[in-house]
Amino acid sequence: MDEIRRGERGKQKTWQWLMVLTAHRGLCVYCGRSTATTIDHERPIADTGADVWWNFVPACEDCNRRKNGRTARRWVADMDLSHTYPDAGFRTRAMSPRVYVGITRRVERVQREIADMDRREWFQLHYGSEKHRNKAELFEILDRCKAELRGYPHYPWRTPKLRTSRIVCTRLICCGYQHPKAERLVAFLEPEERAAFKRAVFNERVHEGDVLGRLIREYLFARERDRDDGRSRPGQ
Repeated sequence: MDEIRRGERGKQKTWQWLMVLTAHRGLCVYCGRSTATTIDHERPIADTGADVWWNFVPACEDCNRRKNGRTARRWVADMDLSHTYPDAGFRTRAMSPRVYVGITRRVERVQREIADMDRREWFQLHYGSEKHRNKAELFEILDRCKAELRGYPHYPWRTPKLRTSRIVCTRLICCGYQHPKAERLVAFLEPEERAAFKRAVFNERVHEGDVLGRLIREYLFARERDRDDGRSRPGQ
């Protein structure tokens, strides 16, 4: 395993950007309301912070800039001093106390979210082959990733695996087509019926294949029952 060097900055892979920028519901961990568009090092690189995932948090451009080489805890302390002693000439970003008092707690919660091994694995397996050359390309991939995540009733990395694999994702809800019993079926539905089906499956918190399999088994059972009833009728 390579040694993690503190105080040095590298280039993060696309899936790592996605893993961080989708944490905390895609919002800045500091202000809690702006969309996260940058990766911030919670302990700054200039303060020997490590350039690795466990030191990353999602941030908006404004908060990242105004945090200005401080840890989250130091920044909160500075804002508290500025608010408590407004006439002392202590200058830092103005943020209401009800917002900044929750920063350290939010940072800890988001770092636990990013540290989730199953979550990291999902992003690496689903987006590990993606590459971006600039921020515009990154945000296009990020929008696609967010749209995919919105399509699941719950986070896919929390669903069971079909089997253990370090090469491809085998989570049932997102990659159930790899199940050995999976079959590709074509359903003839009107657009509004398809939309209603997706909503119903979403609310039931299951995979579409589970529901289709259940309906097909019910159909086959009903057909078999009708045949049995027909054989048992007098005169048949």
